[in-house]
Amino acid sequence: MTPAAETRARRPHAAHPAPAAPAIEPGADWAPWAACNPSSLAHHGGNCCTAARAWFLAMDRSFWQGHGGPGWIPRRWPWGPSRWPLHWCEAVRADELDCGAHAFMTREAFRARGVRAVPVQLVQRQERHHYLHWLGRWNGSGASPAWAGEGAAYHEACATIAGGRAEVWDASVGAWLSPEHVRGVRSIAAVRIGGAEETGEVVTWRGVRVPLGVWITPPTPPEP
Repeated sequence: MTPAAETRARRPHAAHPAPAAPAIEPGADWAPWAACNPSSLAHHGGNCCTAARAWFLAMDRSFWQGHGGPGWIPRRWPWGPSRWPLHWCEAVRADELDCGAHAFMTREAFRARGVRAVPVQLVQRQERHHYLHWLGRWNGSGASPAWAGEGAAYHEACATIAGGRAEVWDASVGAWLSPEHVRGVRSIAAVRIGGAEETGEVVTWRGVRVPLGVWITPPTPPEP
């Protein structure tokens, strides 16, 4: 063995990170959802919305215990129909809010705490019998039911990012999401973490390397 070859043989293997999950093309049944931008509350440009946002952030500071997600948001505004465009002053007075409003307000709360937060969009598997109920409820409230499908639904959440690691907070449920939830009701069929401005960055979400700004399907873990 030549000295150079011996050196190569003794050299410890470099640690290679797992490849990032590949980007996927939206299926025909959810392509309209993939084209959606994450929801954002609008601002009237006046005191009504400025005061509403300030009240919301003060509420979050009062509930925050120094860690965890803002679980008080879905308790204060249970999940339900919202009519868009939705302004800050309208959102804080609402009895219910949809996942887009929950997710946007959660990003605002995290950012006010000094935490980097980005939008998350998901396609979740759902039971088919929910579909007609959702149509009736959203149409009856004058809200768009375009997020609902037969056996699947569009959903929005929020991710925090620190040190190259992401955690995804389901703002409508008030719990952290796992990429291993790929089976059963509300499981993840597709997910996009971050928007176009984050494209090119890769983060790790509980062991899964995720390219930001693109749609992926989390790998399916082995059956237990």
